[in-house]
Amino acid sequence: MSFYPGASGDSDDDGDDLTSGTRIHVRGDGHSRIRVAGRDMNTSYFVSASSAALVALVGLVILLGMWQPWQEEAAAGGERDRVGAAIGSDAPGGTPTKPVPYPEPPTPSEEDTQPPAPEPTPTSASPTPSPPNAIDGAFASAVLGTCLNVYDDGWGKLSHHRPLPVDCGANYAYSKVSMVTTVASNCPQGAGQRGWGHVNADGSTIALCLDRVFAVGQCFPATLTRQADGSFRSEGRLFSVWGCDRTQVPSGQNAIMVITAVLDSGNCPQRSDRRTFSWPVFNGGDTVCAVQQRN
Repeated sequence: MSFYPGASGDSDDDGDDLTSGTRIHVRGDGHSRIRVAGRDMNTSYFVSASSAALVALVGLVILLGMWQPWQEEAAAGGERDRVGAAIGSDAPGGTPTKPVPYPEPPTPSEEDTQPPAPEPTPTSASPTPSPPNAIDGAFASAVLGTCLNVYDDGWGKLSHHRPLPVDCGANYAYSKVSMVTTVASNCPQGAGQRGWGHVNADGSTIALCLDRVFAVGQCFPATLTRQADGSFRSEGRLFSVWGCDRTQVPSGQNAIMVITAVLDSGNCPQRSDRRTFSWPVFNGGDTVCAVQQRN
């Protein structure tokens, strides 16, 4: 007796196709021949032919229950769900569900596969220099022989906070640089002279030694004191420039003097209408001659 559901392919001695499918052949000699998916499975029986057929049928059912090729196909389909578009279901007639895929490791990008770039080597770049300070530059440019529009304002302060170079022939060239040094105390401190110190932005120091530029017609404040013998003692603020037409003088002063001559030697010329006073300047190198201004 033979039983074969859906067999196809090669044939056995009876002409049957034995390549694939399931075939059960029960023979009268007490043996049975079962062929599943092209493989032979032989067994013996000791029951009647009808019982043997029943046993073979039960064995087939058990074998198919263990093999379940459709589950392999469904499993293959479920695996495709993870990478493709196929969708499986948990039970027949159930709502289709898509299995949650395992997280795949990220594909390395081109940047990840490249060796890391070396860290840039720090360079000792020179710091950007600060813009030059205007006052520092003015002091640096006032070299020996430079004439300036700078003088004592009559109150002990200079007229400008930085050097203002001018033409030495101008009538407002009131001082001249006689030496450049580091501190004002290095400058000569005689009549008609003054040191002008400055601290630069970088902490360095500079000092301009100035000589007063005297000219006929200029005025300066002074103190005149009559002595017991009738003579006058004069103290003039020789580095100051004062308006000749002014009616007031700085505190402590009582006269405005107008320059009548500047001599490098000799005596000052006298006038008949008023007393002439003289002041040695530049450590005796010159003499300033002046009379009291009358308003």
